[in-house]
Amino acid sequence: MFGLLSLYQILFIILAILSISFVLGIYKNDKVSMKVTVAWILLWILVVIISLIPNFTTFLANSLGIGRGIDLLGIIGVLGAYYLIFKLYLKIEDMNQDINKLVTEIAILNENHKDKK
Repeated sequence: MFGLLSLYQILFIILAILSISFVLGIYKNDKVSMKVTVAWILLWILVVIISLIPNFTTFLANSLGIGRGIDLLGIIGVLGAYYLIFKLYLKIEDMNQDINKLVTEIAILNENHKDKK
């Protein structure tokens, strides 16, 4: 099943190990949450599994009625990108609301400070 590994398999395994190390380092420095760290680690483990067993994506794609494994990966990639864009949009909207509240509070404080003079 695993015989000799091809160049792309070795590269993906090395990339996954480096990426997992990077994510763990970021988590250690409190830059991301445990949930995000686990999600990235699972994603990179999935990359290793798919690179070691490339027929798995074809099997899964055929089970879902999709022609090829690469088509399934493309669909998952596009859906994942849309999900991340939506999450970023929500985060930006929250930040805009926070900024509007701060600007309003600062304006009120400045007006009150001006009235006291």
